[in-house]
This record gives sequence, C-alpha cells and structure tokens, in this order.
Amino acid sequence: MPNLLTYTELWTTALDQQAQQVATSGWMEANSSQVIYVGGKKVKVPTLLTSGLGDYSRGTGAANRGKYAKGTVDLSYEDYTLEQDRSAEFAFDRHDVDETGFIIQAPAVMGEFQRSHVVPEIDAFRYSRIASLTMAQGAGKYESQTLTKNNILDEFLRQVRAMQNVTGIDTSSLVATMPFSIYSILERSAEIQKQISVQSFEQGGVNFEVKSVNGIPLIPVVEDRMKTAYVFHDGTTEMGFEPASGAKTINWIITPRQIPIAISKTDNLKVFTPETNQNGDDWLIQYRKYHDLWILKNKLNQVVLSVQP
Repeated sequence: MPNLLTYTELWTTALDQQAQQVATSGWMEANSSQVIYVGGKKVKVPTLLTSGLGDYSRGTGAANRGKYAKGTVDLSYEDYTLEQDRSAEFAFDRHDVDETGFIIQAPAVMGEFQRSHVVPEIDAFRYSRIASLTMAQGAGKYESQTLTKNNILDEFLRQVRAMQNVTGIDTSSLVATMPFSIYSILERSAEIQKQISVQSFEQGGVNFEVKSVNGIPLIPVVEDRMKTAYVFHDGTTEMGFEPASGAKTINWIITPRQIPIAISKTDNLKVFTPETNQNGDDWLIQYRKYHDLWILKNKLNQVVLSVQP
C-alpha cells in the first residue's frame, strides 16, 4: 500500500483538476500557462507590447539596400501575489476510522467540501474581480440596465458589437457568463430561437455541450456567485463568503477566452496520523487553497459588463 505522502500528492492533483472542471469559471485557468510561479503566493505575469509599422526606405544605387523601420518588442514581467489564501482543517476520530477507512473517506470528504464550498467561492471571487476591474474604469465602460425578454437579445448583440467596434475581436473567441435568471430570459426571447445553437466547450480537459448565440457560448451560473463584490469570511460561518452590502447583481460578463488569467492552486495537503497529531486523537487534514484572477490593463477594453441597477 502506498504511504500517506503518495496519497496526499494524488489527492492534491485530483482536487486541482476537480476545481478546474467543476467551476463555471474553470475555462479561465487555461491562461495560467503564461504565469511563472516564483514560490509560495508569488507569481510573475507577462505583458507583451510591440511597436507599429513604419515607412520602408528604398535604397538608391547597387550598393544601397532598402531599410526597414525599426520595430520594438517589450516583454516585461510584473510581480503579483495570489490574493486569496484560504484554508480549512478536518479531523477524523481514530475510533471511527482506521488507516484503510481514512484513505477511503478522506478524498470523498475533501471532494464534497470543494464542490460545496471552495468552487462556489472561487467562481464568486473571479466574477466579482472582473466586475470591479471593469467598473473601476468609470461608468462609460459598463452598462447598468434592466433586461426583459423584449430587449435582452438586442442589448446583448449591441454591447458585443460596441466592443468589437473598438477592438476588432471576433465573436468566435468570446464567452458569455450570466446568472440563470438572465439565461432564462434570453431563452424566452422570441427572436433567440433563430440564432441559438449548441456547441462544444472545452474546460479542464473535458468537453461540454453549451448553448450559444452567434457562436458565443453561454455559461449559466448560480446568481449568488454573480455579484459585483463579496465579503470572504474567516471560516466561522457555514458559508465562507456572502455578497457585500450594496453589491449589484451582474447581468453578464462577455470576454475573450484568452483575457482572464486565473489561478487555483491547492497547497500540498498536510495529513497527520493520530500518533503525530498533537491536538487530538484524530486523523487530521489541513487544506490550503491559493487563487486569484488578473486582467492586464491593456485588455480591459475587451470586457463587456452589464449589471442590474
């Protein structure tokens, strides 16, 4: 039988994979390949800028060659700290489980804990972070509106086209995330049936079938995860987070797949046997999760945000 260290390494990998596959925002983690881990909570995020075109200078005479305008490439790395450093501790009484029972029960408990508490919190943090970054640019960078089945499709397409008019982004690269309440209104729009289709959507190595409009995948989310701001508690409450006072409900976030850079990392699980646990006669698991999300400043104009008044 493998030792506990081997099991904890397997559990850590499985928990990270589960979080990416189950979170509605899990697709954002595909962009974390750009990030360089420095250690602990420290990472480096790259920014790439290039200069534009210049005139080509034609040479005169056989000995003179034409000259190209000198271009510049600026690849820089900015230091970031993973803002969310969250944790939990679970004890299994020695009289309830032996080593075999612990090895069987522990991953089931941790998996359920992550599905019920960790994944919803990660989703909520990511959507609120995108909203706060967008709203910080000023009122002209997002919409505040009430949507109905009569205006929702027009508003959806108008806002996408307005962003495209500035950025030239093709709709094939976009993802639209919205609460189930807005998703339901969109489904009931009389005009939507002419434009809605089903397409494959890859996330965490798994393909899902989702509805789409004009080739834009629609990702429905529980409304409690789609607020503009949250309070994240210290573990003394049943839920680890709740909407902040005055937070608005998000109608939708539409952004290219390549823009949000999200990271979710389970620190190596610490497992103590009843013999090594100094605080009780229990098997003890200590769980720590780092996560964060960034959008580079020069990419914020590619985010479409609508919130309820």
